[in-house]
Amino acid sequence: MVDMTAWAVIAGKCASEPPFRFVHGMRHTVGSGICCQVHSHREAEIVFHTTGRGVSRAEGEPVRPFRAGDVVVYAPGQPHDQVMDEPGDDFCVQIALPSLGRRKLRHGFHVAAIEEPLLLDELRALSQDRVSVSREEQVVLNLRATSALCALIHLASARVPLHTASGPERHVTAAEQYIRENFAGIRSLRDVAARGDIGYDHLRHLFKQHRSRSLVQHLNEVRMERATTLLAHSRLPLKQIATMCGFRDEYYFSAVFRKHVRLPPGRYRALLC
Repeated sequence: MVDMTAWAVIAGKCASEPPFRFVHGMRHTVGSGICCQVHSHREAEIVFHTTGRGVSRAEGEPVRPFRAGDVVVYAPGQPHDQVMDEPGDDFCVQIALPSLGRRKLRHGFHVAAIEEPLLLDELRALSQDRVSVSREEQVVLNLRATSALCALIHLASARVPLHTASGPERHVTAAEQYIRENFAGIRSLRDVAARGDIGYDHLRHLFKQHRSRSLVQHLNEVRMERATTLLAHSRLPLKQIATMCGFRDEYYFSAVFRKHVRLPPGRYRALLC
């Protein structure tokens, strides 16, 4: 079972630090057999297997079978190759991570059978090969890549059986899952603690200790992931997006969005057109 703690800390940096840097997107049609020799990248690499079937072989990890619809994420500097049983198409995204957190990452992770259509649309969009981008476009790509990687980390963390985690980690993971599933309806973070049968102050302390960010920061991070995705893939008015993301009105939503994304939501959407 993959320990997602180091990746969760990386995701937590989104709440208080600049977004990660989108480096490159690419698409490959791969045939049967070994489709790439052992190699590594300075950046984290997301590989979305849109079609085909095979196994991923990464240093320090067991062989990972994958099928169409799976995503494999490799840690920066992690040697890996890939063997295809059936030919297919790979959509790849490379993202530069903060150096301090990157040094703690030794293993990647695998998310099977992703069913979130908006996340899959983001991976398809990010994997397009771009010759050059403007400064503003780079800002948007950084945000979209950061959001996609965080969403994958959350998905992988949510699928780790709680019974395999320590007591504190169980409480933290349960809080993450509850927030991710109920972010639009949460009115008080005390409700999150109550659902987990733990004191609010105790949960706040554990969450900060294990995830290097507060519960409030995590809630806003999840809401911003959803907001950026809706802005990118829908024409819904800002008022409706604010409601769907759990904000009391579009003005508060715009203020929080500007603080986290460093762009107003209308401007963010305009840059995607």
